Amino acid sequence: MAERPDRAELERLGLFDPAANDAADQLRLLTRAFELGATVDEVRRASRIFGLGPLILDLAMRPAGETQDLDAFAERSDLDADLVHRLWLALGLPEPGTLPVRVTPDAAAALRLIAAMTTPLGEDVVLALARVVGSSVARMTEALSGAFRVGIEVPQRMTGVAYPQVVDDYTTVVRDLLPAFLEALEAVFRRHLVVVSYQLWSTDEDRAAVTLERTVGFADLVGSTDVLHTQSVKEMADMVRQFEEQAWDLVSRAGGRVVKLIGDEAMFVIEDPGRACDVGLGLVEASPNPVRVGLAHGPVVGLYGDYYGETVNLAARLVRAATPSTLLVSQTVRDRTDAAFTFQTLGPRVLKGFADPVAVYGVQRT
Repeated sequence: MAERPDRAELERLGLFDPAANDAADQLRLLTRAFELGATVDEVRRASRIFGLGPLILDLAMRPAGETQDLDAFAERSDLDADLVHRLWLALGLPEPGTLPVRVTPDAAAALRLIAAMTTPLGEDVVLALARVVGSSVARMTEALSGAFRVGIEVPQRMTGVAYPQVVDDYTTVVRDLLPAFLEALEAVFRRHLVVVSYQLWSTDEDRAAVTLERTVGFADLVGSTDVLHTQSVKEMADMVRQFEEQAWDLVSRAGGRVVKLIGDEAMFVIEDPGRACDVGLGLVEASPNPVRVGLAHGPVVGLYGDYYGETVNLAARLVRAATPSTLLVSQTVRDRTDAAFTFQTLGPRVLKGFADPVAVYGVQRT
């Protein structure tokens, strides 16, 4: 059977219903998919799941060369098949049978490169690194896709633009802009690698991980869950987005790094405790909604882009102990910060996970 069946064959295969109200749209999407090189099997699988839009986007981005199922690639390559599957999952990509995400030539090259890294670094380290990459890329693509859907696709559909035209528009944008976007990401990656190179660091006694001296902060947007019950989703989204923007801006200006954003909470690290206090108070002062912040200074373990250890745990407990619109800090933060701030002794506090009461201080600008 030809890979580009005519209308009669499409109807026989159950891919096209000429009597449907959207028959013209169906045919336009099918024609576009086959023009881009889709196989009948790919069209069948896509039609059963989410329709042809995602498949057409996939086809528009594929480089030249053979595209394979993961199982076929693992069997034909000279790589260990089990390692291939573990790397694929670590990168956050679905196993065969869930979503039709196939191994394109560039993805095959990526798998070979990452697999080769296991020789000098070991499988456990490389798999952990792959999980960081997968998580980071998944977040970027979710953000980009969400922005496009809300900012472009929804307005188009509301004004009556046909779905096939929407698909054509976004596949054209992706095909034309993706190479430049990926080059931009590469440039930003190189700059961040330079930033990391300036860090003062050591290792633990077993030389298993990098250790650093840092001020760790947690900032929490108070009552955001309750707000959702009284305001719209848009108002909730605007509130969280503003909080994240303020946290990112203040921490970056101070030379620190936002480690992660978890819903309505941000974790960040800054080398200097004084700058961290300035950031913490800045968040409290700038937010139109109540924010509470906890800071602790001391050794941390840097592992795969995240931080661990007692200092991190203490900062997390301090933010939970803080009342709305306040900053609480540990003894070490107070001891290492200059006269630009006034510290109020709040007495020893019993904090979960700490055997002895912990000295806690409130902070204000002098």
